[in-house]
Amino acid sequence: MDRISILMNRLNELTKNFDNIESKIIDIATVETGMWTLLKCKYGCTNYNKSLGCPPHTPTAKEMKEVLKSYTTGILIQTKDEMKIINDTLLDLEYLALKLEFYKAFALGAGRCRNCETCNLNQCLHPKTHRPSMEACGIDVQTTAKNNGYEHMIGFEDGKKFYYCYGLLVID
Repeated sequence: MDRISILMNRLNELTKNFDNIESKIIDIATVETGMWTLLKCKYGCTNYNKSLGCPPHTPTAKEMKEVLKSYTTGILIQTKDEMKIINDTLLDLEYLALKLEFYKAFALGAGRCRNCETCNLNQCLHPKTHRPSMEACGIDVQTTAKNNGYEHMIGFEDGKKFYYCYGLLVID
């Protein structure tokens, strides 16, 4: 069994009890970055500059675009309103990927870091479990999702609105 199949099997094990998770192996060339994402963080989010996982402490879209050139493959995960599940799952996959000698493996989660009530902006207290989100690193999540066959960011079920959340494991 090849290394990516081992990762996907582990992903299936981790998510088998959840009926709202999908995942795809993707070409990193389909991941879009955009400088406009900083505006959404800076002027639309109350977490701006309150976490090391949020701007201005994260890579800019320009820097992330350069980082992504180091990769060809990723695993994109989609779920409904379950950021913690995505983040925990991606972190588990990142550590497995490292054991499988994907030495550049790195998880990009969904939403803000929730490891601490208040972030220590001088030094992360949980570096082994802290990862920035895709959007905090300048990734245009909606376009990336659409480039990979996911059509919507918002859905409705039983008359209630929900949000699709995305996370990405970059590997090579």
